[in-house]
Amino acid sequence: MDRYFRSVMEEIDITNSKISFQYNNMQNTSVLGEYMASAEIIAIGSELLLGETQDTNTLFLLCKLRDCGINVFRTTMIGDNVNRISNAIQEALTRSDIVITTGGLGPTVDDPTREAVALSFGCNLIFDKQLWENIHEYFKKMQRNPTENNKRQAYLPEIAEPILNPVGTAPAFYIHQNNKLLISLPGVPLEMKYLTEETVIPLLKKIYSENEVILVRTLHSYGLGESVIDELVSDLEKASNPTLGLSAKFGQIDLRITAKGNTFLETKKLISDFESQIRRRLGINIFGSDDETLALVTNRMLYEKGIQLETLEINTNGCLSAAIEPKNLFSQTIKSEDPDSLTSDDIFMKHIAETGYPYSIALINRKDKMQNQIHSKIYFKMNTNIYHKERFYNSLTFSDEQPVLLAMELIRETILNEANTETEMN
Repeated sequence: MDRYFRSVMEEIDITNSKISFQYNNMQNTSVLGEYMASAEIIAIGSELLLGETQDTNTLFLLCKLRDCGINVFRTTMIGDNVNRISNAIQEALTRSDIVITTGGLGPTVDDPTREAVALSFGCNLIFDKQLWENIHEYFKKMQRNPTENNKRQAYLPEIAEPILNPVGTAPAFYIHQNNKLLISLPGVPLEMKYLTEETVIPLLKKIYSENEVILVRTLHSYGLGESVIDELVSDLEKASNPTLGLSAKFGQIDLRITAKGNTFLETKKLISDFESQIRRRLGINIFGSDDETLALVTNRMLYEKGIQLETLEINTNGCLSAAIEPKNLFSQTIKSEDPDSLTSDDIFMKHIAETGYPYSIALINRKDKMQNQIHSKIYFKMNTNIYHKERFYNSLTFSDEQPVLLAMELIRETILNEANTETEMN
């Protein structure tokens, strides 16, 4: 029988009990009324729970599943225990259409994913001679010899279909039964990514060819508080398609737009129309989108305007100058001492009087030990005008990046406002 076309079983006998895998139509129905496949990801490895290894695999898979139009409702991290993994797989399959595991496919005793999957589906592990030959061939190419332990990697659940791994020794596999799909991938990130791109995504597109398109667009704002932005877009946060979510970090607010549609163009238009509404409300407070950072956008504006900055930094570790690209940097002055006899205002005025340069940005940090605060003052001279921002930060959680972002926003905001003023005058 062709291993890729097995008949579907109606029920699976698992540890003396029967579990029927059924769709949850209410959970998986989009606002458009079309069925959307749902998925869960299970990251396996005790090293993840001990904090020794960061789980980058789940983040990668989340992005890929989103691009395939597949909803992910839950992710799980679990240690190297056969019974706990088996239980997690069984539970996930009662909720979702697709379960993807990463890790636990190595050659050692504490690589239990194969056994756990077999237990979940109530089947045996079988030795695959062809897989063992493939493993031998891989070692031969690497001019190495497999150990007896590597033979464990040639065992698969008897109802599983192998996914050959040309970039490592651990074959992956999948099981497609009762409209449910389980995929087990190696935990080594490079191997997992390669197999996902080359095998898993084509498999998902083949099985779920009618799935909808999901697109995500993230707008970035700086300066306005999360509560202020929430008030400005609160009605849009209640929309069902697209949806809008807010998240905050270091004064930056991200507005994440997620849209679903039947085609790419339809979904893209939903995103575009929704984004226009947000931009009309927030105006220049939105500095960029997706992969754009405040530093990237500000440096681009400086370059386009032909502006080179000279910097003055006191108690900053040189972070502001480091954030300005060399092509936009005229000169830099970095000091660790803080002349307490002068105010920050006096320090800046004295500095620009000495340099006489038309474009100058200064960042001065002062610590108030009594209040556990860092007082950051930023000055920006643009031709004959001087602009200023200041902020207090908790010294216990202070990061050098915080006032640097504030400085970048002052530069960006000033350039935009001066450009708008010139336009109005003309």
